[in-house]
Amino acid sequence: MQPSLISSRILVVDDITKNLQVVGTVLRNQGYKVMAAASGAEALKCVRTQLPDLILLDLMMPEMDGLEVCRRLKSDSTTSQVPVIFLTASNEMEHLVNGFEVGAVDYVTKPFNPPELLARVRTHLELKHARERLREMNEEKNEFMGIAAHDLRNPLGAITGYAEILIEEMESLQPSVPEPGARAVREAGECAGRIRETSRRMAEMVQNLLDANRIERGEMQLNLAPLDLSQTVAAVLETQRPRAVAKQQTLHWQNEAGAVSVLADATVLTQVIENLISNAVKYSHAGKNIFVRLRRLQEGALCEVQDEGPGLSAEDQKKLFGKFARLSSKPTGGENSTGLGLSIVKKMVEAMNGRVWCESELGRGATFIVEFPTTSG
Repeated sequence: MQPSLISSRILVVDDITKNLQVVGTVLRNQGYKVMAAASGAEALKCVRTQLPDLILLDLMMPEMDGLEVCRRLKSDSTTSQVPVIFLTASNEMEHLVNGFEVGAVDYVTKPFNPPELLARVRTHLELKHARERLREMNEEKNEFMGIAAHDLRNPLGAITGYAEILIEEMESLQPSVPEPGARAVREAGECAGRIRETSRRMAEMVQNLLDANRIERGEMQLNLAPLDLSQTVAAVLETQRPRAVAKQQTLHWQNEAGAVSVLADATVLTQVIENLISNAVKYSHAGKNIFVRLRRLQEGALCEVQDEGPGLSAEDQKKLFGKFARLSSKPTGGENSTGLGLSIVKKMVEAMNGRVWCESELGRGATFIVEFPTTSG
């Protein structure tokens, strides 16, 4: 047995004193620390005093049965993660099913078989220990991601800034420099341009990591207020138009809703729309059309971003909004993709009480749809 499990604290709840004694003796002989309660009410009082690592809970007790005790334990955030194993003399499947429905992880039948009881206790303590370690590792990973991404953001901003200065200098020098010097100036300007674009792409990746980390840690703070969705979409379209033009694509804006008010966070809403339109540009080939439509529903509004890209297979659509999703379709202009964008979009949209989904057929493009409830304002 793992050393960390030997000192585990187990609460045994049974209204029959003999059962408490038998189970307690079996557990103590294995090195476990045992707490005892003779009723449901006493059990709930015990867990408030000292939190156990596992609970062995009698199913059939007077006044408050095991089902009700388990239901209360699972509804309390302090005790919801403590595994509960039912002790029962009942072989009725309905009772056992009800036990699992309220949150129990296992059951042991009376009269007890000590090896079976110990095996089940050990298994669920090991699972609990593994879950706790996974949570710790996840928190460590999130902290590392946050620090790394934050520390990368400022240097990338500086690189972009210096590249822009170089581009301006090269452009100002070019008319006054004769050949072959002018050619060298042009080439230096082109190199600076590539540095700028690469650093911008890296900055976008870093921002995605920061956003994912913020959401994972539950630190995304929203300032919800009535906003005109049409104004936000139109503004984002203008910022994305140069990228589409650079790939010889045409952006079409079709506002069928007019001014439509939704309750959203201005920064987050902009980021959601930017991500969807930029993805359409990223995954569409040169010369293609991208349609952005706004439609009004009875109690909501839809923003649709439709591309003429390669479309998505049924398999790709299943993992589309997952973290670090790797799809069969690839960006058409060498753009970066972290696989985080759409998972972030989904969480952001849902945080604003909306929903997002995709409609696509392989070879026939994709349409991403965001729906928000409208306000009366």
